[in-house]
Amino acid sequence: MHDTRDESAAPQLIMYCTQWCPDCRRAREWLDRHGIAYREVDVSRDAEARERAANHNEGRLHTPTFELGDGVCVDFRPDRLSEILRLGGE
Repeated sequence: MHDTRDESAAPQLIMYCTQWCPDCRRAREWLDRHGIAYREVDVSRDAEARERAANHNEGRLHTPTFELGDGVCVDFRPDRLSEILRLGGE
């Protein structure tokens, strides 16, 4: 689990994921390559997190799902992640 807890005022990126998901692996690599801090929450082990992630997608669970403050990205979409992270295009 990649967990870089920064207790600053900025909201932290949360990635709802599973260990076996290929898109989750790609997302981890992309986030690490860009030096982006995030916290993984394994939805296969946390029922509350599974429900929260599913609620971002009309009740259907899809991994990875990302949450940053009010920003949400369902699936690994570098363009949308760049937007909610304010990276300036990817």
